[in-house]
Amino acid sequence: MAPFWTKSLVRDAFVVVGTSLLVTVFCFIGPTIHTPFLVGMLTALGLGWLQPNKGWLLAIEQTALIAVCYFGVNTFKIMAPFDAEATQFTALLQFFPAFTGSFLGSFIRKTFK
Repeated sequence: MAPFWTKSLVRDAFVVVGTSLLVTVFCFIGPTIHTPFLVGMLTALGLGWLQPNKGWLLAIEQTALIAVCYFGVNTFKIMAPFDAEATQFTALLQFFPAFTGSFLGSFIRKTFK
């Protein structure tokens, strides 16, 4: 039986940190709610492509990191949001694009294999 924590999963967990920061920045600078959701969906699609069997774990990590980054940036006023209500809405609802994008990415990769 293969180990659960493989080198590629640990490597991709570090990739999630970068994508979560990217999505959080887009939540703050996005003029509408569509841009952060698009960026969140595309990054999650890539994570599902990278880990087709364990993408759900990366989606959980991405969702948690986006929430932590949002509260950190909002608490310490590192960035001023373009629209405070839209920023909060998009940051706290990123689990929808994270899980659906991860599922679609893994589905597409398994389809092409």
